[in-house]
Amino acid sequence: MNTNRRQVLKSAAGIAVAFSWSVPTVLAQQAARPALPGSLGTNRMLDGWIRINPAGTVTVFTGKCELGQGILTALAQIAAEELDVAYERVEIVSADTARTPNEGQTAGSLSVENSGTALRLACAEARQILLTLAAAKLGVAVADLSVADGTVTGSGQVTYWELAREANLEREASAQAKPKPPAQHTIVGRSIPRRDIPAKMTGGAAFVQDLRLPGMVHGRVVRPPRYGARLDSFDEATVNAMPGVIAVVRDGSFLGVVAQREEQAINARLVLIASAQWSGGSELPDPANMYEQLMSLRSEERVIAASRSHV
Repeated sequence: MNTNRRQVLKSAAGIAVAFSWSVPTVLAQQAARPALPGSLGTNRMLDGWIRINPAGTVTVFTGKCELGQGILTALAQIAAEELDVAYERVEIVSADTARTPNEGQTAGSLSVENSGTALRLACAEARQILLTLAAAKLGVAVADLSVADGTVTGSGQVTYWELAREANLEREASAQAKPKPPAQHTIVGRSIPRRDIPAKMTGGAAFVQDLRLPGMVHGRVVRPPRYGARLDSFDEATVNAMPGVIAVVRDGSFLGVVAQREEQAINARLVLIASAQWSGGSELPDPANMYEQLMSLRSEERVIAASRSHV
């Protein structure tokens, strides 16, 4: 029996259609998207950086964390400046992997350079969106509007908070809205109380070393007095009898202690240091002669990489 393709299609109960995107096509589309400055380049959605709240506040998001450098204060100033709202209205969500942009690590001056740049441009664009909505409501041109603490004035008044539900920030940033020139800054560059200081002064701030997890214990390591020294003996019984000590750990010449609380581990380590007997090993050089010591050591030279020039 001869069956042509038309007959097969007629008798088929359904047809499945599938599309596949080739890798070159996807890469070409990504390459066609304009490059964006700062962390906008890898976190392009406006609503990933800023939210206007009907309750009269602004929430900004950053992937950078406060390490004592005052970055959350600086970023709040940038957001308030570009939006024309009071600094006190700005709330910051920082380094929350479920909510904030992925900006990698927090290090050096990269927070202002990358996160600050992204927030400056995102807030400038959000302001432009809000002013466009305000101009339509008030029946005037955007150029005829003025803003003071989130209140837009033209032929009448309307606030950011009233426009919040209409302002669609679920879009990619364009980085086309021009931020304020420095000459117009009234918040950025002004010295204000840092947000992180009160909690640090009162013991309310939680740092990495303050992290407490269920069942968590604390450890300390006893270092040898000389490089390469061998552990001969120590008073294990006395340390095991100390409050909170869970275990004394020895592995060859490695010596450590585990305790329920941090101060208990610290105290147990001090007893181990006093009782431990070591032998062998070499003394470290006198710091005053460190340069001469380093220069006297045998050197090894090898090529890590080589480039070939083409003429």
